Amino acid sequence: MKKIITLFLLLCTTLLYAQDKTGAVSGRVMSSKDKKPIDFASVALKNLKDSSIVGANTTGTDGKFIFTKLQPGNYRLFIAFVGLKTINRDFSVQADKPAAELGDIFMDDNSIDLETVEIKSEAPPIVVKKDTLEFNASSFKTVENAVVEDLLKKLPGLEVDKAGTVKAQGETVTRVKVDGKEFFGNDPLLATKNLPADMVDKIQVIDELSEQAKFTGIDDGNRVKIINITTKKGKKNGYFGNNTAGYGSDERYDVNINVNRFSDKRQVSLLGQLNNVNKQGFGGGLGGGRSGPGITRTNAGGINFGDTYNDETEINASYFVNSSNNLRLQNSLTQNLLGDITTIFDNRQENRSERLNHRLSFMIDTKIDSLTSIRIQPNFSYTSNQSNNQNIYTRDYSSYVTSGRQELRNDGTSPSVNNSVLLRRKFMRRGRTISLNLETSINQNDSENYNYIADEVVSGNGGTDRLTNQLNDRDNYSLNHTSRLVYTEPLSRTLSLEFNYRNSYNYNNSERYTYNYNELSGAYDLIDLTYTNLYENTILVNAAGFSFNQTGKKFTWNAGLAVQNSDRTNINISRHTTLKQNVFNYTPSALFRYNFSNSKRLVVNYRGSTNQPNINQLQPIPDNTNTQSIPVGNPDLRPEFNNNLRMVYNAFTGGRNRSLFINLNLTQTSNRIANSSSLITSGINQGKLAVTPVNVNGVYSGSVSTALSLPLLPENKLNFHINLGGNYDRDVNFTNSLRNVTNSWSLRNGYRLVTSLDKLDLSASLSGAINRATYSAQPRSDTRFYTFSPSADVSYLFPGSIRLGMDIDYNTNTGRGENFDREFTLLNGFISKQFFDGRGTVRASVNDALNQNQGISRTANNNTIQDLSYNVLQRYYMFSFTYTIRQFGARRRMPDSPGQRGERRERGERGERGDRGARDQQPGSGGGMRGGGGRQRN
Repeated sequence: MKKIITLFLLLCTTLLYAQDKTGAVSGRVMSSKDKKPIDFASVALKNLKDSSIVGANTTGTDGKFIFTKLQPGNYRLFIAFVGLKTINRDFSVQADKPAAELGDIFMDDNSIDLETVEIKSEAPPIVVKKDTLEFNASSFKTVENAVVEDLLKKLPGLEVDKAGTVKAQGETVTRVKVDGKEFFGNDPLLATKNLPADMVDKIQVIDELSEQAKFTGIDDGNRVKIINITTKKGKKNGYFGNNTAGYGSDERYDVNINVNRFSDKRQVSLLGQLNNVNKQGFGGGLGGGRSGPGITRTNAGGINFGDTYNDETEINASYFVNSSNNLRLQNSLTQNLLGDITTIFDNRQENRSERLNHRLSFMIDTKIDSLTSIRIQPNFSYTSNQSNNQNIYTRDYSSYVTSGRQELRNDGTSPSVNNSVLLRRKFMRRGRTISLNLETSINQNDSENYNYIADEVVSGNGGTDRLTNQLNDRDNYSLNHTSRLVYTEPLSRTLSLEFNYRNSYNYNNSERYTYNYNELSGAYDLIDLTYTNLYENTILVNAAGFSFNQTGKKFTWNAGLAVQNSDRTNINISRHTTLKQNVFNYTPSALFRYNFSNSKRLVVNYRGSTNQPNINQLQPIPDNTNTQSIPVGNPDLRPEFNNNLRMVYNAFTGGRNRSLFINLNLTQTSNRIANSSSLITSGINQGKLAVTPVNVNGVYSGSVSTALSLPLLPENKLNFHINLGGNYDRDVNFTNSLRNVTNSWSLRNGYRLVTSLDKLDLSASLSGAINRATYSAQPRSDTRFYTFSPSADVSYLFPGSIRLGMDIDYNTNTGRGENFDREFTLLNGFISKQFFDGRGTVRASVNDALNQNQGISRTANNNTIQDLSYNVLQRYYMFSFTYTIRQFGARRRMPDSPGQRGERRERGERGERGDRGARDQQPGSGGGMRGGGGRQRN
């Protein structure tokens, strides 16, 4: 492994030094009309030898541009600006005269508007627009049968973790759209893990405004990071998708279905999945796009429909259903730091769970008249869970030891309904608007759990047996409704004023009935009033505020202030007590965006916000279903108040395709809801921890992340990505009545080499992290632990459409203690062969060839250090077949005559033959979902 790392570092060094600064070209773009410099003009450079795009950039405020590191040869310069004629200028770079100075270049008026330089089939790899970073998919080669997720892994500034969660410039991507339309609601993994990569034309990373902000034109700072996938023009009218079936050793199977029917305005997608190899191509499960610890069997399917009509009405609807069956075998070792006492909890757990989930979403956006529009977006979901958890445990308290076993069976359902209505109205005066946003959610959570605990407390005075055998019948209901009214008034051409009012009503009801087992009747019919309670919590919030917004040529700023009143009523029905609370808060906000150029910007955003405690934190009734702790709510809790400051700097050097992203987040929290833990020393719950939420101050946190991408070879053939980041958290809690301050920080770094070649696909990386936590109440328990994970993923396309590939991951964990300091190597390999002009692919693969895969994790926070080890999927072999659907052609709206139908058939066949020809010229491209037996890291 040391040799591999050394070789990797030598390769990086060699490639860095191989870049020889050989030539440059510079000039200044001027207007022929007024002889003034033109800033933000688009400039692109093409090598005439091979017609490759060398780089793209924009002029500065002085109209100047420069391209460096040019090899000797002949080049063509393209310059474009809105309303001016495009200029082409040829020049040469010679070994004896490496600097080409073009001087002043004058642009003439033109009636044709051009926003960017457009060179067909030669678009630059990356284009920076106002709030969008756009990647040209053809510049980042993927292997056959790749999905969008594989493409995203190659893009600079983007990270995809093992669960499939995508981060762009340090922010989590919350939604993925396809050609601007919603795709299966708010689940980004359904797009990234299922749509084929070869249908993608562009990947757009967007800082998207809220729907209300889009309408008013006032940036209120409520932006989310989304990805929009634009499809290739030739694939906007036809069928495409991949379908895979695989079967292997140990009765492993993997079946995936993906069929899409796209036209210019309509999208229909059908997805299906059946496997027992821990693959989950959707979010919202045990581990996002990853099934989590254990071995999971998954069945899922769904359909998505989107259409835009001639009157600009947009409709989107989707239905998705999934079921999973999981077996988790887990060992945990937990250190609880309680003042000057340390308890050691050792657990061995077997958990079997079944989960069924239905999701239905719908959206319609239409105009009532030319000035009024409405957007309605309801969502429905229904989830049922069944689980059986068996736990054998030992609790070491130094002076005595508790040993026992628990069986906890749970059966629950969770239906929910959410609806959003946005009514928008524009006035004749530009910038004057009024809008009303209504948000409603109804959630129900019903469950029955049977809790059986038998243990023994052993001390110097002997042993004491204890038995708990109960039925817990729980019913939680919540209704949340929020109305927000916004009015905007223009004060000048660039300055506007917004008035806003918000009213929200939150009602929560909790009914908890606990019954002891009756030996005489053989039923659970003896109510236990200690753990039984009926509780209601109602919160009414009114907030009114204003904000100023100004948009200049290079900047945007927004500053606002709101006054918020929260009125809360807690009713303990069982105890006949009522608690009322009334709190005023000021919630300021500020935003500043500055564009140094089209490719460099700085964003500073501050927001103040409140966070209300939930009903479980408020209800003062103990819960004894956990063998380690007894949580008890606190009705006196006050809402948290958060001050959050975020700074983002993005820079992209178009001519060299270099990019830099820096994110900084700082948060300070007043009245933070933290836990107060104390050891129960007597009674039936002796040895457990009594945990009560309390308000604390002195809590803050910060994080920084950077992503730097450097091209090592021209034409984007080899890129070097560097990701660095760190976190710091200062938490406060109480342990055995002692105030404990936990300072935890982590540093992480990662380095990746990524190719974009036709036949060779390579990704090699080094990543590592250090984590440290200190505890003021018990300094001797301070902890530091490390992870180090080099990896490589390589495949090559041989003659005859045969691809051979492998990926290897080495994982080492240190500083965690006995049985948890582990190192292992995960090796996967495959060989595949394409048939039927690339439509069919057979694949033989092995997962975890060395049979070393392990599950391990550590968490260290507040007054707890916990180490986990759990079962994972290990070695298996699989044979699979993938069939790619590609059928494209022109569509007619009117009925065809027989001759027209024959002409349409012929046109469709010609289009399909053309598509096959394009594939033959790009052997590195492909489409669809990876075949069965793909990489597994669980």
